[in-house]
Amino acid sequence: MQILSTGNEEIDQRLAGGIPHPSFIVVEGSHGSGKTGISLLLTQAYLQANLRATYFTSEGDSYSFVLKAIQSGFNIMDYYINGRLYVYSMSVGMAINKNLANIMLKKITDILVKNIVGTEAVIIDSISYLTEASADYIRLAVESFRRISDEGKSIIITFHPNSLPQEVDLMMKNSADGYIKLSETSIAGRRLKVMTIIKLKGLQSGAQTNITFDVDPAFGIKVIPIVVS
Repeated sequence: MQILSTGNEEIDQRLAGGIPHPSFIVVEGSHGSGKTGISLLLTQAYLQANLRATYFTSEGDSYSFVLKAIQSGFNIMDYYINGRLYVYSMSVGMAINKNLANIMLKKITDILVKNIVGTEAVIIDSISYLTEASADYIRLAVESFRRISDEGKSIIITFHPNSLPQEVDLMMKNSADGYIKLSETSIAGRRLKVMTIIKLKGLQSGAQTNITFDVDPAFGIKVIPIVVS
């Protein structure tokens, strides 16, 4: 296991070094809580460590996603152009029914199991987009993600609270190496985001498990020196 710098000095200081690789990390948070910001931060860590990353997004097409990432302070364009970052869009422009969700989830799993894209880190943001899939399909996908991580890759899965079948939700959290919960808070009229680290393999002594932050177009993730309990 390696500890990778996130490229954000403030976050690295609070994590006492950075994030573990390989690892299977799940990130839970409601809409607007910063899931994509944290996902991009972790993606940045892999890319800067000279690893290849594959990002599955539910927010529009691939190129538009890269442009939005840049506008949020994450300049990933060079990695995208050079083929170090693959971006796949899960958005199909129509309602997702059970059959389509099952097909999409199986296709994503097949791509990763067969390592078609030859990648060392995978980010799925978010799996809640495919929750119309049957519980068995989701469970099998999560089990595959766990195995892929055990073989030396990092897998990041984001999801909304209460969006997965309860048994799958618990299984995923229990089997993950890291479980990060995101929430929002209001301080002096300003809306901020809070990252609570429930567990994280390799977390160093002295690391903070509660980090208040915001997404700043100039800096990406900007830590706010306030502890919210």
